[in-house]
This record gives sequence, C-alpha cells and structure tokens, in this order.
Amino acid sequence: MLSFDPFAVLADEHAVLTQLFARHQAALVTRAWARAARLLDSHRKRLAQHIELEEHYLLPYCPREKLPNQWPARVYSAEHQRIQELASKLNLRFAKLRRRGVTTTTLIALLDEEKTLKHILGHHHAREETALFVNLSQALSETQRDELAQALRHPPHCRPMVPVSARAGATPRYPGS
Repeated sequence: MLSFDPFAVLADEHAVLTQLFARHQAALVTRAWARAARLLDSHRKRLAQHIELEEHYLLPYCPREKLPNQWPARVYSAEHQRIQELASKLNLRFAKLRRRGVTTTTLIALLDEEKTLKHILGHHHAREETALFVNLSQALSETQRDELAQALRHPPHCRPMVPVSARAGATPRYPGS
C-alpha cells in the first residue's frame, strides 16, 4: 500500500508553485504575454488554494505564542495575507501593462516587483517546511492527518494537489503544472 504523507505533498506543492512562477517569468522575458498572464493567474489561484488548506487544516493547531522552533499561527496568517495581496496586485499590474503596452522599462519594473513576492514566498515556504510541517506532522492526531490528506486529494472547487505519481505510481508530475 502506498504511504501518503500530506506534509510531503504540501512541501512538493511549494516547489510546484515556485516552478509555475518561474515559467510565468520565463514567458515574460520572451514577451509571450498571453502565456505569462495565464501562468500568473494559475499561480495566484493555486496559491490561494494552498493557503486556504493551510489556514483550515494546519493553523488551528499552531501555538498562540512563539515557542522554540515554532511560530504562532498569526505569523503564518499575516504572511498568507501579504502574499495574497502581492499576488493579486501583480496580476492587476500585469493586466494593466498589457492594455497599455509592455515596454522594456515597464517589464523591468514588473520583474522587480515580482522579486518581492518571490523573496517573501521563499522565506515563508522555508519556515513552513522547517518548522510548521515538522512540528505538526508529530502533533496532529491520525484523524487530523487523515482529514488533511483527504483535503489534499479532493480540494473543493480545484484540481487535486496530490502529485499524479502518488495516485498512479507514475513518474512525478503535477496536474496542470
């Protein structure tokens, strides 16, 4: 029987999100505006789905105050809010640039703005993978882990986050990425 580790899936999703954003930026550099817009929108939606799962299934079990090697839930929630605000802002900014015409100068400015989101996401993902996921993998009951695993397999209104390899025994790849 295949073992399913929901925390490994969440960490894998961080990598998928990073790759999706990199593909968006590669499309920007090649001036494939429609592709860049689709990838940015896919990234924003997938990121929102990921954050919703963490907020619902993980953060209620975080400590209220800072403990050794553990951040309180409010730190993660504040980061989630900031990340979603930045992602939405970038989506709107790029749409506006496309309507007005993207110049080399505006493209460089957009890439600079996107650097902020990449930086915050990188630190946030590292904090989750080295603290939140490690601590909660030990703290959650079997029932709580099963609920998280079920949510990862069947998220509402979205495609599963579960890698195809976990469902079919195939080479790792992710739906829609």
